[in-house]
Amino acid sequence: MILLVTKDLFFVPTLRAAAEKLGVEVVTVLSLDSPKLMTLAADDISACVLDLSSTPVNRIAAAVATLRARFPHSHQIAFGPHVQELRLNAAKEAGCQPVLTRGQLSGQIDRWMPEWIN
Repeated sequence: MILLVTKDLFFVPTLRAAAEKLGVEVVTVLSLDSPKLMTLAADDISACVLDLSSTPVNRIAAAVATLRARFPHSHQIAFGPHVQELRLNAAKEAGCQPVLTRGQLSGQIDRWMPEWIN
C-alpha cells in the first residue's frame, strides 16, 4: 500500500492509476494530523509519498521523521514544483529518496512506482 500525503486532489488520480496497474492500493491523507494514519498498519505501507507543496518548508524534516517513525519499513518519497528548490532540498536533507519534481513524478511514475512496492 502507498500512502500519499497531499492537499492537491488533482494529482491523486495520477498516482492511483499507476498503482492500479501494479495491483497496489493508494491511501490519501490531507495532512499528518489525519486520524486515518492511526488506522494503517505500519507493515502495510511500502511507500510514503509526501507532496512538498502541502508542507511548510520549515516542517519538512519533521514530517519525514514522523512518517519514518510511523512506517519504518517504507520508502520515503517527496515531490514538489521544480521552482521550489528550498522544499526539494529540505526533503533531500531529511532523507527522502527519491526527491522528484512534480513533472518528473507525473511523467515517469510507471518507472518509479515498482521500486516503491518492494
